[in-house]
Amino acid sequence: MSERQPIDPALRRLLDEQAAALAQFGSFDALSDAERVQLRRALSLRALQSRASIRGLPNAVQTRDLTLSGSLTARLYRPPGGSAVLPVLVYLHGGGWVTGSIATHEPFCRLLSAASGVMIISIEYRLAPEHRYPAALEDALQAARWAAAHAGEWGGDAARLALGGDSSGANLAAAAANRICGSDGGAPLRALLLLYPVTDHPSQPHDSWRQNASGYGLEAPVMRWYWDQYAPGVSAHDADAAPLRIVEVPALPPTLVTTAEYDVLRDEGIAYADKLRSAGVAVTRLHAPDMHHNFPVNPATVARFPQCDVALGQIAAWLRRTLSGVETG
Repeated sequence: MSERQPIDPALRRLLDEQAAALAQFGSFDALSDAERVQLRRALSLRALQSRASIRGLPNAVQTRDLTLSGSLTARLYRPPGGSAVLPVLVYLHGGGWVTGSIATHEPFCRLLSAASGVMIISIEYRLAPEHRYPAALEDALQAARWAAAHAGEWGGDAARLALGGDSSGANLAAAAANRICGSDGGAPLRALLLLYPVTDHPSQPHDSWRQNASGYGLEAPVMRWYWDQYAPGVSAHDADAAPLRIVEVPALPPTLVTTAEYDVLRDEGIAYADKLRSAGVAVTRLHAPDMHHNFPVNPATVARFPQCDVALGQIAAWLRRTLSGVETG
């Protein structure tokens, strides 16, 4: 096995600062589940509030809050550029199915919309543990169907519809895409965006869980706890929860999978990309050799390091290229 490139020094300093700040709350193991939920959600918001400024923001992207149906809400991001009909990305935020929101991921969605020229619909799906599996997946499916039926009302082109997300949101996007492109018969997809995805159950052996278990932001014990909040008792081979375990890969659209070296989820992301490629899916994979989980998306690090800007540019360019035209025939 080749030697790993060292983690970026500036990122290492930030992670050490975050760990020192987290230590004031005591041992995670000593907290009740309710206290852990409260703490993780507070930390997610604090990560955004800690940013005095974010490079590239504010920008000219326009927003509109929407109610898709019932209690399912979303925020639409439309880049500047007149009245052109735009491709649409339905986006599902990360946060271990427990934390995260439209608000915490607004900086990334604003930056990505402007850089890609794509309309983004960011979904406020139901969170665990109040709403356990498969509630969030049901919301993801409903959001994709809504976009296919209604995006045109807001200047979106439903014939150029993408589905995507980061971390646990990418898990939901992958599972929903498998449903939509398999037996679901729902919205046609033209692209699938999986950023630093959860694709496998934590009981499965992946070296990255051991190599990056602690000290790199997303720690293995916390990731296992997220799973316990979202899908307790669910089979490790349930492909709606662990997309890597799908037996027959459907005819998925072109897919982008991003991974980072210092991420517990690294190997399952790579394994999922390899599985899709072996099934004939057009897969593009981007890997960051010196960064950690979700670095260009997380509110604490979005646009913070040069690598974040590079990754954002690559993701945006892939979206533009993949959604540039409409299939005919």
